[in-house]
Amino acid sequence: MHTNNGSTIGSLLKNYIESRERSFSYGKKRMDAEKEYNKLLTTCNGGSKNYRLDEADTIYTAYQNMISYGEEADIARNRFIEMEQKLKEIGEILFEASIMADIPVHSLDGNSYSIKTITVAFNNGQVIVS
Repeated sequence: MHTNNGSTIGSLLKNYIESRERSFSYGKKRMDAEKEYNKLLTTCNGGSKNYRLDEADTIYTAYQNMISYGEEADIARNRFIEMEQKLKEIGEILFEASIMADIPVHSLDGNSYSIKTITVAFNNGQVIVS
């Protein structure tokens, strides 16, 4: 397997993998934040709809997290779809062959990276990354 730091296709693959992981991660965080928000609504008011200031702050923060993670998930999902479309174009150019590569992928926190050995198969207009 070979990695080329200046590779256009390598950059697309890197962006594809990172945006897929980001989309999944932020989607999960959004769901967790929504569960927390709903739990807080239930446990803090007990149906009375009267909140202490600290409870209202906690609920508001949970809601803001839910919205923020949702927006980040949407951005990552849109980026993922864009990269997938570009990979489909590459599949058409390569006549539905496959590519094997070692791709350096940054962690979600951006502080480290790992090398992922991947195979990209182009089958009937579909992109399969494994």
